[in-house]
Parts: sequence; structure tokens; C-alpha cells
Amino acid sequence: MKNNLFLSGFWARIWALLIDSLILGIIGFILGFTFENFFISMGESAKLIGWIISLAYFTILNSELNNGQTMGKKLMKIQVTNIEGKTVDLKTSFIRGLILTTPFFLNGFKITDTATFSVVNIIQSIIIFTLGLGIMVFYIFNKETRQSLHDIVAKTYVVQDHRNSTVTIMPQPKKLPFYITGGLLLLVIITSIYNYNSNSEIKKLLPVYEMISKQDHVSRASISMNHFSGSKQYVYTISIKTDKKQQFNGHMENDPIIKEAVETFINSNVYENDQDVLNVVIGSGFDIGIARQDYSYNVFKPIFKWRETYKL
Repeated sequence: MKNNLFLSGFWARIWALLIDSLILGIIGFILGFTFENFFISMGESAKLIGWIISLAYFTILNSELNNGQTMGKKLMKIQVTNIEGKTVDLKTSFIRGLILTTPFFLNGFKITDTATFSVVNIIQSIIIFTLGLGIMVFYIFNKETRQSLHDIVAKTYVVQDHRNSTVTIMPQPKKLPFYITGGLLLLVIITSIYNYNSNSEIKKLLPVYEMISKQDHVSRASISMNHFSGSKQYVYTISIKTDKKQQFNGHMENDPIIKEAVETFINSNVYENDQDVLNVVIGSGFDIGIARQDYSYNVFKPIFKWRETYKL
């Protein structure tokens, strides 16, 4: 299609995104400093706060309301337009912003009341991860129109904010980025299926994970296992994030959350023997996507020592 647009260069867009990320990070820092305890109490859901702020930022500023320019784009003298060089309405800008922000804020986000290896969670992870990969692939390989995945869906272009009377023809993106993204999607699906079928050792820990996740004041938990090099001794690690700020007092074994988690693990009999090591990491903090703060402490003992501590 004929137009008089000058496409933005790769680095201009990257710098604009970095500037916007810095601005959002400053906003996040101020909010985190002010509402730290509230964000901690929200747990995983706090990330939705940052997502809403970022989505509003990109939606409003990249639309016709602000001449298609976020603060970063304004400094780099580029803007978002349609094929005719006109700034886009809020609806189009919202769709564009939604696709851009979703992978960065919902990656790893667990849907409430769903099992870890449920079909819903697996499909969600595949879609979000592939979206993030697709955005990066198109940024790098679509040299014809410089459109990333969110631009192609919203039918927008990022162009220099000046025009002249020269009429040019907008090229079509080549198929290479589509092939690469499709290939990566296939690879992610195959890897997910393989991991699902091969992680028998991890699967036996799932009941323990589910029980610890349901403890009071636990906003997020994970459990993993590995072994010392050249040894048959296993190390099990339970990581717990709470919805209240943890205070280290030098005797973390007395924390009721740790005590309940250790008792749950030992009573499950998923470990090989009492010489295996159980490492418990407990912490608090928040992650709103545009800012985060973490505090964590750990207690590391052989299982027989945990038994002695709690008289199990």
C-alpha cells in the first residue's frame, strides 16, 4: 500500500522500550515503598496491579490521545500509527498493548484452584511463553516492516514521527518470522509433553506441594529434589513465600509455617532415607511486575535432625 511513512529503526524501538520500562519501574518502586505490606498480602495476585498499570500506560499513550507516543517513543521521535500514518484509537491500542504485556506479566502465573500439571495450566504456559517468544522473534527477524507480533495483530506500525511528500510502498513481512515462531511453538509443545511424561520423581512430590500450598499464610510454594555429585544422598528443597513480612530471629525452626511444612514432608514418606537433606527456604515480598522486593531465609538439615527438632 502506498504511504509516506518512514519505519522506525530496530534500536530506536529498543531504546524507547527501555525508557518506558524505566518509567514504569520508578512508578512501581514508589507504589512498592508505599503499599509494601498490602502487596505482600496479595501474594501472586499483586502482579495484576503492575499489569493493569502497564496496560493502561501503553494503551493510552500509544493511542491518538497522546499522538501515538509513550514517553520513550517521544524521546526517540517515533510513534504508533496505522498503514495510513494516522494515530490509532483506544480499542486498537488496547489490543496492541494487551498482546505486548501479557507474556511479561502472566508468565508463571498460576490460575487459582487448578492443579500444577493440569491441562489448563499447561496450555496457559504454552500460549504465554510462545507469545513472548513471538514478540522477540518478530522484533529481530521482521526487517521488512519492523512490526512485532502485537503490531501485526493490531495492524499498526512504529514509524518516525516526521513525514515528507515522498510516496513509498509498504513491503509485506516475509514468512521467516512466522516459520521460526511456529517451530518454537512446536518445540515448546513437544518439550512440555516430554517433561510431563518423564518427571516421575517430581510427580511423587506433587501431593506434598499441594498440601504445603494450602497452609495458612502461604501465598506460593515449590518443592524440588537433586543429589550431591557422586553421592546417593538427596537434597529436597521446599520454598515458601508467605503473605506476611517475615522477620529473621535466628531460630527459624520455631516458625509455625516451617514446622507444618516439615511435618507434612516427613509424614509423606516421599524421601529415600533419614540421611537425606531437607532445605526449607521461607520468605516474603511482593512482585507487581514493574517492581519487586524479596526477603528470604533458609534452614538446612538432614531429615533425622528435623525429626529430633520436632520430636517426630
